[in-house]
Amino acid sequence: MDLNYFYTFKEVAKWGSYTKTGEKLGYAQSSVTTQIKKLEDHYNVKLFERVGRKMRLTQSGEELYFYVEKILALVDEAEERISKESNLRGTLRVGTVESLAAYFITPYIKDLKEKHPELKILLESGLCPNLKEGTLEGKFDLSIILDRLTQHTELTTIPIRQEKLVMIASPNHRLRSMSLMNLKELESETLILTEEGCSYRVLLEQLLKEEQVQAKSVISFSSLEAIKQCVADDLGIAIMPEIAVRKDIESGNIIELPFNHEKIPVFTQIVYQKKKWLTPPITQLISSLTS
Repeated sequence: MDLNYFYTFKEVAKWGSYTKTGEKLGYAQSSVTTQIKKLEDHYNVKLFERVGRKMRLTQSGEELYFYVEKILALVDEAEERISKESNLRGTLRVGTVESLAAYFITPYIKDLKEKHPELKILLESGLCPNLKEGTLEGKFDLSIILDRLTQHTELTTIPIRQEKLVMIASPNHRLRSMSLMNLKELESETLILTEEGCSYRVLLEQLLKEEQVQAKSVISFSSLEAIKQCVADDLGIAIMPEIAVRKDIESGNIIELPFNHEKIPVFTQIVYQKKKWLTPPITQLISSLTS
C-alpha cells in the first residue's frame, strides 16, 4: 500500500472535494480519484459518498480514517526520531483555542518557524474538550488551552499563567459607574457568549447556576470579533479573556465592568500525552512558552 494514498484520503476527508484536494497536493483531480478508487478496491468498501456538493466519509471511511491518522502520526514520528535532522523536519500539530491563537501564541509559532523553516506547523483551533480529546487520540502533538487546570491520568499539564477574565460593555452602559458589579445585575441584561462548550462560558454558567442568577437573554457567537462588535453596539455584555479585548478597551471602543472573576479561574496551559516522545521542535516550543 502506497502511503501517499493515505495522505490523499485524509485530505479528501478534510476538504470534502477531490478538486480541492488535488489543488492542495499538486495532483490532477483524476489522480486523486484514482488513488481513492485503489483504496476502495483494496479494502473492498465504499469510502466516500456524495452529499450535495461535498464528499462525505461513509461508515467504512470513518473507520479507516481512525487508523490512517494513527498510521501517519507514527510515520511522521519515525521520520523525526530517526532523521539526523529531526529538529529541522517533520510536522508539528498544535491545537489551541481561538483567543490564544489570535492574541497569544502567534509570535512563538513564528519564532519556531524561523528557526526551522523546513518544519511543517499545523495550527488548529477548537473548544477545550475537543482539544484535550484530540491530544489523547494523537491528533495533536500538544494543545495550548484556556481552562481550569487540567487533571488527567494520561496527560501532562504545564501551566503557563492565569488569565484574567473581564466583563465588557459599551462605553455608555448603565453599569459603567458601579464600583463592584453584583451578579444579580445580570438578570436584567443580555449576555453575549461564545459557543457552547467554551471553557469560560461553562464556568460562568456554573457560577450563575450556583448563585441562582438567570440572565434576561443569551446570544451566542463562535467569533470573538462578532461578540466584541455586538458589545460595542450595546446589544449586551460579555465575558472574555482580557488578552482578547485589551486593545479594544484601550481604544475606548468598549469598557471593562467591575466584575470579580476569582471564582472562575482559568489558566493558559500546555497539555500533551504523558507517553509522548518530545521532538526538539516540541521541546523548544514548550520552553519558549514557559520561559
